[in-house]
Amino acid sequence: MRQTILSLCVAGAMALVPASGVLAQSSNLPGDMGRMTDGILPAHPPPPPANPMPPTATPAPSIQLALKAAQTIAHDCRQYALGVAVVNAKGAPILVYIPDGSEPGHAYTAIRKAYTAITFHVDTSTLVQRGQQDAAFAAKVKADPNLLAFSGGLLLKAHHEIIGAIGVSGAEPGGHDEECGLKGRAAIENQLK
Repeated sequence: MRQTILSLCVAGAMALVPASGVLAQSSNLPGDMGRMTDGILPAHPPPPPANPMPPTATPAPSIQLALKAAQTIAHDCRQYALGVAVVNAKGAPILVYIPDGSEPGHAYTAIRKAYTAITFHVDTSTLVQRGQQDAAFAAKVKADPNLLAFSGGLLLKAHHEIIGAIGVSGAEPGGHDEECGLKGRAAIENQLK
């Protein structure tokens, strides 16, 4: 069985999330640099900076653990055509997993669910009722196209510190995204550092 896996670095994330409106704009997701140079490689690109800033380390699960969680979700919830995303502590995608037969669009929703969990520091199932009953909160979610008050975004913690989140989308009908995500988190939670 062939699986589609996209492992992302900060610069690679721009290919994952389409910008809304003007294509040169970013989606405003962490790590999304938008469509650089309007999508055309300059004939004479500028030289790299003389003193580049070293990359900052953002807490995140290892790619091996992210992959293990995604594969566990895909295996244990194989009856669903779902997508899985794992993001770092800032909400930038580090892994997107789309099993065979799944709709690629679920990957985008999974990223947004994981990003929402990071943004509000909670599993997103706790936000569903809040979004339905709290007008100010609902307005905040509606104002940011990358936030979703849906179940399926689950925090990943190491020693009580948030190091990332899992997002699951597509475990339908019946809204089983969180149930599937919990299986993935359980498979790796004792190994998170």
